[in-house]
Amino acid sequence: MPVARDTASRRRRGAFDETPVVVVGPTGRRPFLRASRWRGGFRVGAWQAGDEDQKTWDITSEGSAVIDAETDFASVPPEPVATGGSGVPADAAVTVPPLDPIVRRRYHRWYAFGACMGLLITVIVIANYVTVPYFTIAPGSVRSTEPLVTVDGAPTFESYGDISFTTVSVGEATAFTAALGWFDPSVEVIPRKAVLGDQQPEENRKRNLEMMDGSKQTAQVVALRKLGHDVTATGTGAVIAFVKEGTPADAVLDPNDVVLSVDGVPVKIADDLVASINSKQPGDTITLEIEPGNGDPVRKSATTVVPRDGDPTKPMLGIQAGTRNLNFALPFTVSIDSGDVGGPSAGLAFTLGIIDVLTPGSLTGGKNVATTGTIDLRGNVGPVGGVPQKTVGVRRSGASLFLVPPDEYHEAVRFAGGMQVVSVRTLDEALEAIAKFGNDPSAMALTAAGPLPSQ
Repeated sequence: MPVARDTASRRRRGAFDETPVVVVGPTGRRPFLRASRWRGGFRVGAWQAGDEDQKTWDITSEGSAVIDAETDFASVPPEPVATGGSGVPADAAVTVPPLDPIVRRRYHRWYAFGACMGLLITVIVIANYVTVPYFTIAPGSVRSTEPLVTVDGAPTFESYGDISFTTVSVGEATAFTAALGWFDPSVEVIPRKAVLGDQQPEENRKRNLEMMDGSKQTAQVVALRKLGHDVTATGTGAVIAFVKEGTPADAVLDPNDVVLSVDGVPVKIADDLVASINSKQPGDTITLEIEPGNGDPVRKSATTVVPRDGDPTKPMLGIQAGTRNLNFALPFTVSIDSGDVGGPSAGLAFTLGIIDVLTPGSLTGGKNVATTGTIDLRGNVGPVGGVPQKTVGVRRSGASLFLVPPDEYHEAVRFAGGMQVVSVRTLDEALEAIAKFGNDPSAMALTAAGPLPSQ
């Protein structure tokens, strides 16, 4: 009795039952067979080339299927099999042999794989909603400053290059995003307290927007002074926004306190306080005249200047401060639309953007330049955070030059790839770097104009 197609062929067709199936009748053109589970037993399907109707037989697992090829496939004329010129006798039968255990194991493996994948997907979905006490800092956007600057009362000029500021994306981490961040060198995962301290997220957000407002105002003043305009700043003291925990200042200062003088030298604006601290050496003792934020009487308190984080040769008080009742007398109106971006790190970029809008030509010579760094009223560039993430964002944006504060130069170079990175300490150094990079006469002329007037 001839045997039906081999086991490999039946595997491909999906047969998987041990019950034999017999085809009776002329088998020159044999029906194709498929067995499948059905209720308590299985179902056998058979069809033949050229026959549009499939024939099925439902039997129990203990039964057998007998297919009469002559009756069930009468529409297709039997054709003899070429076996030495003789056909297959009409009473011949073909038995489909039982399926071997390998095929069963294959189906079991697919079921196990499907179950594992379902479990993995469930774990990922849950992990993406479970928050953990961490924040992720990832590359953010790179935005051109010139379109954000509006001037009323003075001529402006179109620039054909870009001076962009950089941002980072900061968000509360879930178990899933934290796990991804730990494996991504461009993402930093830090404890929640390192970002918020003792503040609530809303308080932190408000403080960052206030610092952005101060940064924009300072950029306006510095840019106009660099262009030769007379701008005066007034204030009534340096108001404390943040005190670093564990520093000597933490014992004598609280948020909302106002520093009125340092060692008898009046402090009218926040830059006066910064200048006084920078004139000291780490370990020096200073006397602060303080107006408490809670309404208590003005007092004098001594504290110690400590080494700066990352550079122990430089002094630090361990505070962030703004100017109380800060006011500038500008010769015309300059506004900057920063959207919902917070923090002071776009100060240098905004200063350069205002200068570019108020001068003919393009400071960058038509090229794309990105910057990060704070700016003070003396034109000094200060350190920021998130430089690795900002560098990755700048590199992805296609900018050719990235200006960064000196303290963060090495971090930027590490993530820059082939992009050029230049460290700048002042606005003048930034203008000089851009002039060399873009070879634009207007930038070179500004560099030759000399430093900003001191306060």
